[in-house]
Amino acid sequence: MLAPFLLAFALSYLMNPVVTYLEKRGAPRGLGTLVIYVGFTLAVALLFLYLVPRFLVQLERLAEILPQQVESIQSQIAGFYKRFTRVSVPEPIKGAIDNGIERAEQTLAGFVEGTLGSIPRFLPKLSLLILVPVLAFYLTMDFPELKMWLLSWIPDRWRSDIVGLMIEMDNSLGSFIRGQLLVSAVVGILIATGLSVIGVDFALLIGLIAGIFNIVPYFGPVIGAVPAVVFALLKSPLSAVYVVILFVVVNQVESSIISPKILGEHVGLHPVTVIFSIVSGGYLFGFPGVILAVPVSSIVKVTLRYIHNKLLQ
Repeated sequence: MLAPFLLAFALSYLMNPVVTYLEKRGAPRGLGTLVIYVGFTLAVALLFLYLVPRFLVQLERLAEILPQQVESIQSQIAGFYKRFTRVSVPEPIKGAIDNGIERAEQTLAGFVEGTLGSIPRFLPKLSLLILVPVLAFYLTMDFPELKMWLLSWIPDRWRSDIVGLMIEMDNSLGSFIRGQLLVSAVVGILIATGLSVIGVDFALLIGLIAGIFNIVPYFGPVIGAVPAVVFALLKSPLSAVYVVILFVVVNQVESSIISPKILGEHVGLHPVTVIFSIVSGGYLFGFPGVILAVPVSSIVKVTLRYIHNKLLQ
């Protein structure tokens, strides 16, 4: 029951800077909020109507051909063993490869079946999600008053410290989250378009996976490229080469052009800290931990830095 309200608050937080910018340019806050949310709702509705049916079709097709594709991969590996008889591959390694393929098949099949099976359970809750833009509209309209009301509950002796800490968190994290979501969407669109041009199956599904994993620094582009390369190999080795080139080009464009233009300065975490955060987050909390590792680490860094500065004072 609380999910629509939490989503509405998150959406309001992401959209509030745009509305505030329009308000500073002379537009009434109510009008600016209405324009932003009408445009956002129309864009989401068009994407939903265009992408979701195609996404479901590709999932159903993947569920149908998955067993045959796995058999094809196993036969290709067996042929590799026969062609390279001079290279002795130990039986434990062969068994590990076969077990890895089987586990990957089971995981992918479970994901497909779970996604398709959740649709009937999701439809009754769709009416609650329709509330999200409405709730977010009212929250954004009254966002300044809401902040002042929350501040009124903080004792005077703590207010300046808490406000300063929240401002630093917002400066470090808010723009990064908004920019990273936009960058990931652009990367997903570029990958899906490129795979469609190459002729790789399930381009929309792979583009969605690549866009989601692009949120994860360093590891994300590699993880997103794995399913694309596998499906391209089933078509031809040349297609796999094209896919690798596509991911390298998109990754270079993203790191050298898109991210600097959209994100600007990074959250300021050392690469070792980022990698440690991702590994530990995935180990402790699974996929959600991987996605949230960098934002949480950024919050921890800002908090510790603020406490350190206060102690020095």
